[in-house]
Amino acid sequence: MSRRVVILSLIFSPDNVSTAQIMAGLSEDLKKAGDEVSVVTTTPHFHRDPSMEASQPIQWFIWPFLKKSDYRGVRVYHVPMPDKSIWPPLRLLSWIWFHIVSTLVCWSFGRIDALIACTPPMTIGLSAWAVKAIKRCKVVFNVQEVYPDIAINLGYMKNKRIIAFFKWLEKFIYRKSDAVTTITDGMRDKILGRTDPAKVRLIPNYVEFGEDEEKVEPLAPHKAFTVTYAGNMGVPQNLGPLVDMARKLGSGVKVLFVGDGGDRKRLQELADGLDNVEFRGYRPISEMPSIYAESDVLYVGQDEKAASDGIPSKIYRILGNRKPLVIIAPMDGDLARFIKDSGGGRMASAETLPEVIEDMRKADLKAMAERGYAYVRDNYSRGKVTGMYVKLMEELVK
Repeated sequence: MSRRVVILSLIFSPDNVSTAQIMAGLSEDLKKAGDEVSVVTTTPHFHRDPSMEASQPIQWFIWPFLKKSDYRGVRVYHVPMPDKSIWPPLRLLSWIWFHIVSTLVCWSFGRIDALIACTPPMTIGLSAWAVKAIKRCKVVFNVQEVYPDIAINLGYMKNKRIIAFFKWLEKFIYRKSDAVTTITDGMRDKILGRTDPAKVRLIPNYVEFGEDEEKVEPLAPHKAFTVTYAGNMGVPQNLGPLVDMARKLGSGVKVLFVGDGGDRKRLQELADGLDNVEFRGYRPISEMPSIYAESDVLYVGQDEKAASDGIPSKIYRILGNRKPLVIIAPMDGDLARFIKDSGGGRMASAETLPEVIEDMRKADLKAMAERGYAYVRDNYSRGKVTGMYVKLMEELVK
């Protein structure tokens, strides 16, 4: 008899973000392994991609509470969700609404053997606990970012009572889960001290490889050495040093920002008058190969206060597309270890970034990119990573 597995995630395909695509691939591979898989998620609201939404049509199932779609044979239930740019209090209410409806949807299913709950938000663990209480299923709590640590360290959470509550909630969710998975050594080390170590598993995120693997080559000779950042533009991404570098190095280097976010306006003000800095809006995943193609180096930054609480999933995709990285992050953090182990890029600081970029202009970037590509191919391929989840399901559900 096949296992019945439910994936509970705030974002899922056809939303155009990395976690959504990672959970989508996991659902497909669990199905291929013989499990009956259902997904409970939201409607696309983070980064919309019309082409992806056209390939996965979403229809009303129970108006106005629930929609449904099919992802490669996996039944997906979508709780309607407004765009992420709405007024923050309304966004909070929409999250609460998602937790309520998604829990009721899971309760309405027949037998559930295992439920995989993906963060953020951390509070999705409460829904997982409520489902477990009724369905007597096993719960796997997937930690993509360590909360409340990341909110505290970045200054978003300051009230001592609220902090105490969320620290208690974190331990409660870990205690009620049958397994806790996370994606980096640093995050695992934090969690080990907060729950039964036997529950904690290191299962990283993955990058896609296969017959349709993208092999990125420049579209045309560059007029300037191009350093690109693509993604959310927030304070944790530490993007200011890119503008400072562009100002110092001048027209020989171009900085390309692709995306949007709360820090974009400040960055545009910092770059006012600089001809070698360009801003573009979000691009769907299907257009990312063209962004990689016009880039010599991809930048990933991380605020030192959040270095041990999460890691950007884009690093796997960048190296998987044979592009080198330049990273600003603490030297003792997970990103620094990743760059050192992969050989696919260089570390810098805000002060040394211009010097590092000048050095990379003279380096053999193709060889650097090939080292990074080989590293993620050998350690972060989709089959290897999702196979860890298949093995975990076999272990939890006898």
